[in-house]
Amino acid sequence: MLIILLLPVWLGFTSSVWGFDELNWRAELQESSAVKLVEQSKGTEGAVAFARFRFESSADFQQVQLVLDQPRSRVHDDFSANVKISSNQIGIQFGLRLVLPDQVDPRTGKPVVASLIGGVSKASESWQALTVAGTPDAVNDQVRKLRMEMSRSSVEASGAYFDGCILLAEVHRGTTFIDVANVAYGPVVPPAGAESLSAKTGPLVTGPSVEIQRGQVTSRGQQLFLKVVPDHGESEGYLNRIGVNGVWVSDLNAKQRMKSLVDQQFVILATPPHPEFDPADFSAPLQGLPPLDATHPLPSIWYLGTSVSADQMPHLMAWAREVRSADRTLRRPLMADVLSLEGVASRQLDLVGISQLSVGGQSSFGESRNRAYLRQNSAAQLTLPWEWVQTEPSSALTSWRRRLGLKPSVLEPEQITMQLMALLSSGSRGVGFWKTRSMEAESLQQQEISKAVELSLLYLDIIEPLLGKGRVEGHIDVRVGESEKSNSAYSIWQSIASRKSDTPARYSSAPSGPDAALINSPGVSLILAGMWDNASHFVPQELFASGATMTVAATETASAWRVTATGIQGLRRQPTAGGLLVNIEDFDQFAVILVTSDLRDRQIIERRILKNIERAGLLFVELSELKLARVAETCAQIDSSLAGADTTAGSMFVRARSLSAAAREALGRQDFSSAERYAQASMREVRKIQNRYWYRVVQSLPTPQASPHSVSFSTLPDYWEMALRIQDGTVSENYVPSGSFDNLRLLSDSTWSPVAPQAEVYNSSADIVTESPSENHILRIRAWRKGEGTSVHDKLSLLVRSPEVEVEKGGIYEITGRVKLGQAIPADQESPLLIFDSDLGPEFAVKPTLEPSWRTFRILREASETGSLKVWLGIHGAAEVFLDDVSVRQIAEAAKRELPAAIANPSPGSDLSPQNSSRVRGAGYSVPSFP
Repeated sequence: MLIILLLPVWLGFTSSVWGFDELNWRAELQESSAVKLVEQSKGTEGAVAFARFRFESSADFQQVQLVLDQPRSRVHDDFSANVKISSNQIGIQFGLRLVLPDQVDPRTGKPVVASLIGGVSKASESWQALTVAGTPDAVNDQVRKLRMEMSRSSVEASGAYFDGCILLAEVHRGTTFIDVANVAYGPVVPPAGAESLSAKTGPLVTGPSVEIQRGQVTSRGQQLFLKVVPDHGESEGYLNRIGVNGVWVSDLNAKQRMKSLVDQQFVILATPPHPEFDPADFSAPLQGLPPLDATHPLPSIWYLGTSVSADQMPHLMAWAREVRSADRTLRRPLMADVLSLEGVASRQLDLVGISQLSVGGQSSFGESRNRAYLRQNSAAQLTLPWEWVQTEPSSALTSWRRRLGLKPSVLEPEQITMQLMALLSSGSRGVGFWKTRSMEAESLQQQEISKAVELSLLYLDIIEPLLGKGRVEGHIDVRVGESEKSNSAYSIWQSIASRKSDTPARYSSAPSGPDAALINSPGVSLILAGMWDNASHFVPQELFASGATMTVAATETASAWRVTATGIQGLRRQPTAGGLLVNIEDFDQFAVILVTSDLRDRQIIERRILKNIERAGLLFVELSELKLARVAETCAQIDSSLAGADTTAGSMFVRARSLSAAAREALGRQDFSSAERYAQASMREVRKIQNRYWYRVVQSLPTPQASPHSVSFSTLPDYWEMALRIQDGTVSENYVPSGSFDNLRLLSDSTWSPVAPQAEVYNSSADIVTESPSENHILRIRAWRKGEGTSVHDKLSLLVRSPEVEVEKGGIYEITGRVKLGQAIPADQESPLLIFDSDLGPEFAVKPTLEPSWRTFRILREASETGSLKVWLGIHGAAEVFLDDVSVRQIAEAAKRELPAAIANPSPGSDLSPQNSSRVRGAGYSVPSFP
């Protein structure tokens, strides 16, 4: 049997009604059909009255449908219909028109209409009787097929009824006639509440409908690359200008706000109501949800959480099941962001976020890209992955600085761009720009971030057609000159941290240099080349090579073009073994290459560039000016009173200002490509300056996280202020005398407490052993796999907590110790040990480089609150690590810091006001805490 959806397949038909007293059939033809209805008449043959339809077709395999409206009837065991037909065409199908009143098609706001097909004609030019049974079993069989065709697992037959008969024919070139005699239909049992949903309430008022079809997000029948921001009151004009198409409205009752956004054609994300569960049993709620299609019709997507950890997954899955059960009419997609177990999440969620904290965190942009790529490919059901892009510092760093009365740190525009390129390079199908306050604010810092986001979205708009129909099929090597492989001011630390294979396919570690994602679709390839290093997530490095080459697979007739925000440039065709040799000049941060033999692909991209070329040129110029002014102010603050002047930076500022002025001049004469080139060069010169100042700080630290003031360029003045306080301070005694581990009972009496977060996957132990050949006692922590279990990457395999230390708010503390790598258990990672404190948490963990011999680590912390401080020692994966002489000492007293009024008492609308930030991190979830 066959089921055919009448919507949208038949939406394109026009109808002609022929008024016979008892044969009120009508012919429906597609508007673009090659078939014409050339005759309709009525006649009799013996005692049989019939309607005749004659069609002329200029092509083969054309579909024709005849429809006869009938009284509505419930589905029951005795229901059937039959008809007599005669035709010169065989294969004509007879069926019933089936209506599912409880299943609203989101594209029309009306109930789903389908066809229940029965008999098929098998002879030509003779009368045949065709029958169809309308029993509950037959309807249930077709509903199961409907679930597959609509990709909606919960389509149900509740309330189903019949309201007509249909004949489906496939005609060919020439003349086709169909004679239709009277129909038997029934017994008719009127359905309860016979009015359909649309008849009762009129068209359903909803937000733009969003569906998941064949691994793509579609809205209004168009393919959609989802671009989302949380709503913080920005005007619709602003949101349209920066290029987003989705808005997460966190307040489900903000109906007026949603309606105004719906009127501007934005996709609305909202967090659904939460049922009450027994915390010990998520199998069933204590109280269910009301019908969401009636109470909350405006959202297009239900957003269920941000940074959902493995421990929270049972709750997320239960919540998702209840939302689906309560949203049976509109069946809106479910979306959430998870830290791990994305394969499990995909069983209930349609769009699974796999975001990672990149800026100032443990992973570089390239390493985050690799991890996201592996997560997507290891979860077979993960068809629609997406990620958040940070547009502001992490919540942990922001809260810590607020408690100390310090200004918020600033993200660099390059960090926003590189996050976007990393997620596109991994294969993500959507992006959100995470923020906790309005980007439409007037502060210069917010303007800079806003323009960086808009420029990123502008690039995304240009290549969106190719992203939609293509898939990442791997990454290819990009070769740069030897002199440019280590052009970072931070190359000493970077060379230590990036001792990895040159093979970009090794996704288990960070890429050791630039590579390019290969996004293939039929007849065309999109190449996204990125400059990856191990430091730009702290402070952007130079991210530049004057020349780079790569070999891309291509047909004999294909050519390559380089795509920028202000133009598309043809590249010299250089066939080579394996395809085309592509040369990239002025490789700055990233490069977009189009490879195709069809000029129409290039023309599509060119039209999208021209649409926003003037805006792109202006954004480049304004970004270079804003960044230059901000960096100059920070450098002047360091030079004047803290660390001493950097005389070389002065001449670099002169060049940067000259380039920025040249960009502004080119913009004035509408030379947008030159404006982009000069502005990029100015920003590149400013990045060199930033690294000169940053390197002076981090060269004495094991990792940048060893001080929270060194993970961002904007916080360097705070580092030098701290350095001066340390210089004038006095060192206290060791607050952790047990850190020498001379007492063998430290672990048994809980002075030091081990925790095994993944006991089901790893065996682990913490014990005090004697160091050979001396009698010195040291702490040994180790973990090893039990078997084939899957580890959760947002959890450590072993944690050991130090005794509590009493600290004073504003005091500066030094955490030191000795550490070495054991030999009994091969380490899964190059730096398996993490050391962090309870004030800043694991986000600021220091991962010292380990060797088989003893090395010393040193961490600087400024306490943000008076009270207890704990130090945590953790292992990621399998490893054996030895530690000794762990100490915590106060090295400077609390600062008598005079807080600026804007920080001490922020106004409700300012960037520093907690009231102006998001009420929730995301559907009630937060970063995992530690005991």
